Amino acid sequence: MKLEKIFPDLNDDSKYRFHLAKQEPGGTRPIDVLARSKDEWRAWQVYSGTNKQRFIQDKIVSFAQISNSKFLFGGIFNITNRGSEGYQVEPDAEHSELIRRLTIDYSGNNIRSTVFTPKYIFSNSSISSILEHPYQGERFVSFDKINHSFEAMNIIVRNELHDWKVALSSVYGVYLLTDTKTGKHYVGSAYGVSGIWGRWSDYVYGFHGNNKELKELYRMHSKEYFESYFKFTILEVLSASLTPEEVIQRESIWKSKLQTIQFGYNAS
Repeated sequence: MKLEKIFPDLNDDSKYRFHLAKQEPGGTRPIDVLARSKDEWRAWQVYSGTNKQRFIQDKIVSFAQISNSKFLFGGIFNITNRGSEGYQVEPDAEHSELIRRLTIDYSGNNIRSTVFTPKYIFSNSSISSILEHPYQGERFVSFDKINHSFEAMNIIVRNELHDWKVALSSVYGVYLLTDTKTGKHYVGSAYGVSGIWGRWSDYVYGFHGNNKELKELYRMHSKEYFESYFKFTILEVLSASLTPEEVIQRESIWKSKLQTIQFGYNAS
C-alpha cells in the first residue's frame, strides 16, 4: 500500500522531514527506545550537530528501525526553541493513533543518512502493516531462543508482555546471568509462584536479586552496570510440579558444570 493512502498530508517538502532512526553497530535498538519511553524517544529526535540544514523544516516525522528495511512509525514532532546549539521538540497529535502500529518497508539506497525529504520517502517506501495494538516489545518465540540483554528484558517485564509472562510464569527453571564485560556467570534457579517470570522481575526492578556477590557488584557499580552488561538466558526449563529441593539440586549441577562458584558470581 502506498504511503499516500494513510499519510496524504505529509508529502510536503516545505513542511516536513522524515527521520529514520537506525541502529549503530553495537548500539541501542531504536525499536527498544520507542517501546520503553516516550521521553527517551523524543530525545532521539533532537539534533545538536553542526549541519544546520538537517532540519530546516518545522516538523519531524519519525520512524524506528525494526530490521534493515522495516521501520515503525514513532510519531510527529514539532521543532521548538531553535538555537545555535540545537533545538527542542514536542510531540504533535497528528496521526498519533498510528504510533507504534504502522510499519513501512523502505527501499532507498542511502544507507548512511537518516533524514530525508517526504518526496524521497514516498517514492522509496510502502506501508507494510498496521498492528491492531501498539508495539510494546518483541514476541515470545521459545525458551531456547532467550539470550536477551538486561535492556531487552527490562522492556518485556515492565510492559508485562502477555505472551512472555504466561510462558515464563508457567515453568520453573535454572537460568544463567552473564556479565558481558568480565565474562563471569551467575547460575540461579526459579521455583516460586510466578516461576522464572517472578525471579527475573526481581532483577529488572532490583538488579542484584538479593544474591550476595551481585549485591556487592551493585554496591560497587550501581544499576548502570547491570543495565549495560548483563544478559539473561535459560539453562534448563523445569516442571512447576517439582519441589524446591529438586530445582535447587538441578541448580547445583549447573553450578558445578560451569564452575560459577570458583570463577563466577555464585557465592556457594
